Amino acid sequence: MNKLCMLLTFCLWCVMSYAGQDDPQVKGRLIDAESGAAIDFADVFLFRTGETQPVKQTFPDKSGVFGFTDVSDGNYTLMVRLVGYDIYASQPLQITAQARINLGEVRLKPLETGLAEVEVVAEKRQLVYKLDKKVVEASSNMMGSGGSAVDILENTPSIRVDAEGEVTFRGSSGFLVYIDGKPSIFTGTQALEQVPAGQIENIEIITTPSAKHDTEGDVGIINIITKKHFLKGLSGMVNLSGSTWLTRRGDFLLNQQNNRSHWFIGGQWSDKLTRSHSEKQSTTLYGADSFSWDADGSSVGNRFNHSLKAGWGLDLDKTDLEITVEGGHGGRTHDEDMDYRETQLVSGQSPVSAQYKNRNEFENSEDFGQGTIQLGHRFNEEGHQLEASFYYKYGGNSLEYSLNELNDMQGNRQDGMCYYESEYRKTLRGNLDYTLPLFGKAKLEAGYQYSSYLEDGDYEMAWWNPSTGQLEKQPEAYNTFYFREALNSVYAILSGSWKQMEAQVGLRGEHTYTRLTSSIPDASRTNKRFEVFPSVHVGYNLPHEQRLQVAYSYRTTRPQLWFMEPYITYNDFYSAVIGNPDIRPEYINSFEMNYRKAFGENQVSATLFHRSRKDKIERLRVPYTEGVTLDSMANVGRDYSTGLELSVSLHPVRWWNTTVNGNVYHYLVKNELSAGGKKESSTNYDILWNNLFTLGKYTRLQLDGSFVGPSVTTQGRTDSYWYANVAVRHQLFDRRLTATLAFKDIFRSAYYVNDIQTSDLRLLTKIRPRYPQILLTISYTFNSFKSKASQEKEDRNELFEGARN
Repeated sequence: MNKLCMLLTFCLWCVMSYAGQDDPQVKGRLIDAESGAAIDFADVFLFRTGETQPVKQTFPDKSGVFGFTDVSDGNYTLMVRLVGYDIYASQPLQITAQARINLGEVRLKPLETGLAEVEVVAEKRQLVYKLDKKVVEASSNMMGSGGSAVDILENTPSIRVDAEGEVTFRGSSGFLVYIDGKPSIFTGTQALEQVPAGQIENIEIITTPSAKHDTEGDVGIINIITKKHFLKGLSGMVNLSGSTWLTRRGDFLLNQQNNRSHWFIGGQWSDKLTRSHSEKQSTTLYGADSFSWDADGSSVGNRFNHSLKAGWGLDLDKTDLEITVEGGHGGRTHDEDMDYRETQLVSGQSPVSAQYKNRNEFENSEDFGQGTIQLGHRFNEEGHQLEASFYYKYGGNSLEYSLNELNDMQGNRQDGMCYYESEYRKTLRGNLDYTLPLFGKAKLEAGYQYSSYLEDGDYEMAWWNPSTGQLEKQPEAYNTFYFREALNSVYAILSGSWKQMEAQVGLRGEHTYTRLTSSIPDASRTNKRFEVFPSVHVGYNLPHEQRLQVAYSYRTTRPQLWFMEPYITYNDFYSAVIGNPDIRPEYINSFEMNYRKAFGENQVSATLFHRSRKDKIERLRVPYTEGVTLDSMANVGRDYSTGLELSVSLHPVRWWNTTVNGNVYHYLVKNELSAGGKKESSTNYDILWNNLFTLGKYTRLQLDGSFVGPSVTTQGRTDSYWYANVAVRHQLFDRRLTATLAFKDIFRSAYYVNDIQTSDLRLLTKIRPRYPQILLTISYTFNSFKSKASQEKEDRNELFEGARN
């Protein structure tokens, strides 16, 4: 710890030393002349008097503040350009090395007439790298049309989506999901499925989050940025989609922008279905005896969200207020019909065989309501500001339900069981963030966060009684539980830039309190701990359009409630689950180094990463009773991932953009629960080839191909698979109406295989998605509901987000 503190102190000193030498010679703040709102997306140029080419170019930050440094002595004119606004040109400026010119508020006047007759169409980069994150551009991926954030991320390096629609990143499902910087109502894949693709501007993948962010999630944070309106008047969008899998989704969003205020209302009805055919084989050993079964059948899954949302905001000169509310019903279901053939072999006896039909119904859903209040105040134009937010979410009528029916081949019920888990959930979160400019481009950020999660409920189980023909509750299986987790967090970040260098050093302290109360004897637990999480980000702009950045963060994954529930539940007649109240958090060290080089419209990016994880949490499967396996969560040991992500973006001809994303990493897991510390390793890799063709002014064609390599787990491995997709998009009525037709897995090559092998268990699972999957999406936008024009810019002289020339 002493060495770490010395390293952080040295880095802080370096940042402050460099930053102190780089005070802007010219600065100002852009605002809308009518509304007074900050403008954070204009092009700002500096021209030497008598010359027609700018000598400097920059962009404002999110508060509208811009600045120029390293300007040679002379006379200059500052110009600001933004579509929809009149061009601004300053009076002549006399700049010297000692002079500091503060232009104050630079007011841009909106044009009275639009520029609809002048249209510049350009394709955005699919992937943009910044200091502490990479940004996935949603509009460049037609495969996501009519889907959700999952469908957009499916074409991203290191992201995998399995046959059940579950998302993993670099082999892990341990990520947090935020929407516009606020925590999602749901978690993991379910959270990503709730956001319609048509309302997404871009997705930020923060793999080495700074100390300002939550420390939860071993592979970081996925932050979904939704589309915003920015011109006066009423704007809106409507998206409708359906597929051959009977997936259906409809969503709308209306926005009204006034001089000082704005409001919005939106909603969605989404049923995202997955359909597949499964084959399973299992063998469990009990000494000299064995029990084997094989099964095949079909399954249908649905992730649904039926909700409404609304919000109102006030934009004053220095103060912003926004209030949002949302409510609805969401969750997921899974129905499976399987034919089972089982054989029991007892030593010295003849094999006994039987055939059954098993039907399984599963649902996990809740009614939810949430509200958010955000308040921000700017003390000056230099970035001195204070922000506060409060978030509350209530989940009621929450139900986790599973029903299993075991019938003979004629359809007569032979056995049955079901379980019910009802609960309510409360989430509370409050943030206070303060930013203080120091000198030059150095600034100090500090803040406090309180978050609390509470879940209270009970569990009961019923078994089939052949004599009564009814499912009867089992009193001995009834359990109650109560879980609360509270975190108090403080953080401090010092950052700055000097010429071609930018650096950021942060430290976060978290006090965690968890309490689990159960009616099962000796299963209640209370834990308290205080931990420190550092982060470091450093970047440098090399000659010839090259960029290099290095990052480190220390993170954790805290056990969720279902990891700890100390009672047995049955997924079906052949598999049971029990929690582990003594499960410990994971701790992760994450390192990254990214290199980028641009060649005109082409770009190459390479990211070297290493992640080491202590107390890895994984689900282990062991024999339980005859033919039944038992899953439990355990801290199995350590794992290590070391690899390279490579992205090559090319524009060979005007009508063709192509991107190849590759990812290869060596994965090693040390199972410390096994005698001698068993090790398993594999070289994991995947390749994505994305092609976008311009067939006409209003028509685009997209063709994707993906290959996902094999991987190991603590108890087995998954096989490789590949698939290809194609989509065509056509726009009508001045691009206001868009129709997209997508064909997924066109060669029916996706085949997911998972193999678990231990000394006394073998379980082989094969899943093939139902064919075909064809998705049609119709989208309509009106008025000014378009992306900010200059968000498509990429300043190759700008090193990172927040860096200015």
